[in-house]
Amino acid sequence: MQIRVEPLSASLGARVEGLAVDALDDASLGVLQEALDLHQVLFFPELDPTPAQHKALASVFGEPERHGDPKEDQREAYYADDEKLISIIDSKRNPANFWHTDATFREAPPGASCLAVKVLPERGGDTLWLDTYRAFEELAAPVQELARQLRAIHGYPGRTATNSHPVVRTHPRTGRQALWVNRGWTTGLEGIPHKQAQSLLNFFFDAMEQPEYTCRWSWSLGDVAIWDNRCTMHYALLDFGDAYREIHRVIVAGEKPFLS
Repeated sequence: MQIRVEPLSASLGARVEGLAVDALDDASLGVLQEALDLHQVLFFPELDPTPAQHKALASVFGEPERHGDPKEDQREAYYADDEKLISIIDSKRNPANFWHTDATFREAPPGASCLAVKVLPERGGDTLWLDTYRAFEELAAPVQELARQLRAIHGYPGRTATNSHPVVRTHPRTGRQALWVNRGWTTGLEGIPHKQAQSLLNFFFDAMEQPEYTCRWSWSLGDVAIWDNRCTMHYALLDFGDAYREIHRVIVAGEKPFLS
């Protein structure tokens, strides 16, 4: 199997060709993990995996785990498999048209997400990803130091779990540091009054959400994307009116975020 990895002409992301999911071996697993660590999000055009193949591909990057939980976000309560590892996310119930990182309200948020497109509108519906390494690295040094001293609250009481995580996170494999807050799930800062916390968070959000830090993918049916939640955010564009988009997603287990 000859896997070809072609970087996108953007801040992050790469296109992967030549993958045979049913023939994954140690060499291909290494290529894929190295590619994800380098490019943060990988795209597999028209791979169109079966449910078993979808879970097998996700397993390259960690142990698949169920997204839904009574204490977590209840908008994703439908599944495409009996194990309830493939969640069905559609534009009617959960359009995801905001910058976010998946399930950061968990104590140990997902390490990676593996998405397969099943239904697309005739036009529109692209998704953006954002490089949170670069968002941190391009902050002024005094602001970086401030960020390293802060912990953020993620989640909404009564709707999701809530947990505190460092505002700057160290990746366990690459050792790089990323700015790890997001407009979707980060709701406060530990030990800081609400009004001050919101001002600081809005500063971080505005600093992060720059077009220069992004890549954009225009979907075709059957496309698969895999991204590292430790160093990215994403945004599903809702620019197709009342049309319908459906994706199937497997998340894999991550670790409790840390700063070293």
